[in-house]
Amino acid sequence: MKKYILIIVVLISTIGMAQGPEGDRDNHRRMNKEKIEALAVAYITEQLELTPDEAGKFWPVFNKLREKRHSLERKKKALIREMESKVDALTDNEASNYVSKITDLDNQIHAASYEQNSNEIIKIIGAKRFLKLMKAEMDFRKKMLREYKERRGRDRP
Repeated sequence: MKKYILIIVVLISTIGMAQGPEGDRDNHRRMNKEKIEALAVAYITEQLELTPDEAGKFWPVFNKLREKRHSLERKKKALIREMESKVDALTDNEASNYVSKITDLDNQIHAASYEQNSNEIIKIIGAKRFLKLMKAEMDFRKKMLREYKERRGRDRP
């Protein structure tokens, strides 16, 4: 399993170096996002001790739920940005419509969370590793935030 993680990290590092400094900002952001996602996959796979067979079943289900959640979150952000630009000119009825749409999207986001779809995931990895998944995701986010803060601190004069 550690061999797979090492291969993923090496491939990601190689891709990042091949881009060079002349890449545009969006491409750089996309590459960073892909690196972080690959690191998350490696970290979670290691923490859950997934076999290749389990990983082959788990990741498509998990990624489908995550993509659905991200898509709904992007819709919500777009709706909020749209509303922000004209909030002072909205009638109460229009404001109520925005509140309803945002609340509906929040409910859909919650319904798309893997916690709400735990049975589907538990069938693949079991209840104990589902709990480990929740912890691993939280630990990974903390680790990334800590690293981000450390890097920001070093880059400042």
